[in-house]
Amino acid sequence: MIFGSALARGLMAAYNRKGIFSNREDDLETLQHEPGQRFREVSVEVLGCAAPFSGRA
Repeated sequence: MIFGSALARGLMAAYNRKGIFSNREDDLETLQHEPGQRFREVSVEVLGCAAPFSGRA
């Protein structure tokens, strides 16, 4: 899966350059904190270069 990881990182870099994403400076602590300001229960899981989360009000 090295190719998949390299491809994903390349796409993320391109999307950040084009302004589609603006998450170059994101870190796990912030990604866990921010949803916690809006939801009572939060789960964040890092999957490669993505960090999907779920929350419960």
